[in-house]
Formats: sequence, structure tokens, C-alpha cells
Amino acid sequence: MGTTPHQFKRMSAALFRALCSACERPQDYDVRLQGSWAFFFSGRHKDFPTERDLAGQPVALARFQEWMGSTPPADRPARRPFGALHKLGMLDENGKPFGPSDGDFQISSDVMVAEARAKWDELKSAGKLSDKDLRAGFIHQKYSFVNRTAVQEAFPELEKWSTVWEERLGRPIAPSLFPGSGPPDKSQEGNGISTHFRNSDWVVSNPPKH
Repeated sequence: MGTTPHQFKRMSAALFRALCSACERPQDYDVRLQGSWAFFFSGRHKDFPTERDLAGQPVALARFQEWMGSTPPADRPARRPFGALHKLGMLDENGKPFGPSDGDFQISSDVMVAEARAKWDELKSAGKLSDKDLRAGFIHQKYSFVNRTAVQEAFPELEKWSTVWEERLGRPIAPSLFPGSGPPDKSQEGNGISTHFRNSDWVVSNPPKH
């Protein structure tokens, strides 16, 4: 979603160059798409808006009514489609418009985690980590991804790739790093939302060179 086939191939090729342009074991880098970027609909924790949600937002309400027409609530989507809130012009709780849906890239690599850990230890010893980073820890307690500051510092080419493609696509690009086994299975915890490896995942491959 949000790209042409040509753009996606170029973006994928650029990502693998940033990750392992000269690596001998490309199998050490697993990349998957998550969220509505890959599956069109958001997870079940993000409901489709209703007229009540849009009360006080006349522009969004008018667009919503034009979109849904006479469709009864029971026949409407249960979850948010990709980019829906942005296209409606819906405002968040702070009165700011929702931006375009992001591109959620899930990168799993023990090699990269080891490098990020070394960078984390270096930054920590030098007193260069913020209080927020220290509270969150190297592995985020809730979402299980590697600390973003450590990843950005350890892999500047990945950060550059993200910035370039955000500008080209006009939407946030959010790479998150996990151990090689992928995110833990949390399907039996809390709201059941989990991004652990599944056979239905959209696995991103390095396009062949021509």
C-alpha cells in the first residue's frame, strides 16, 4: 500500500543495501511488513470511526457520510482501512490532523542486535542516553523492539534510508529492530495484538539485480 510496484522494488533494494551491502549471509536479515501498510486493515485495536467519533469535525463528517452513504453500521468495516483517518481529514485528541499511515518495517537480525547492543553500551558509558531511553531500556518492555536511539546511532545508513523514502512517499517509514527469532508471541496476552512470525506475513526480499 502507498507505493507503486516500481517504488517498492527500489525501496526494498535500497533497504538491503543499507542493511548488508557486502554481507556474506543475507539470511541473517529477515524483513517483514506489518500493519495496514501490508494488510490493508489495521489491527482489531483500531476501530473504524463512527458519526459519533466525528462529532464536532464537520469536514471529516461530511467526507465520511459521502463515503458510507446509506450503508448501515452493521455493514461497514470493523477496522480502519489504510490511510482512512488521513483521507477523512480527521483530527486527533489534540486537534491535529492525522497524517498518512506509516510504512511499518519489521527487521529481525541477531547480527544487528549485537551491533546495536554495543552501541547502547557505548552511549550509556558516555552518558549520552536520555532519561527516556534509560527508562525504556535496550529492549522496549511493551513492544519488544530494540531501543530506537541505539539503532539510529549504530546504523546511520538505515536512518538515511528511512528519511529518503519518507520524503519520496510522503509518509512516515518506521523500521523496528528485533532479535533474529522475531518479536515474541503475545497473542495470548492483553489485547492479543502480536507481530510474531506467521506464514501469512509479507516477507520483503532483496530484488534481483539486472
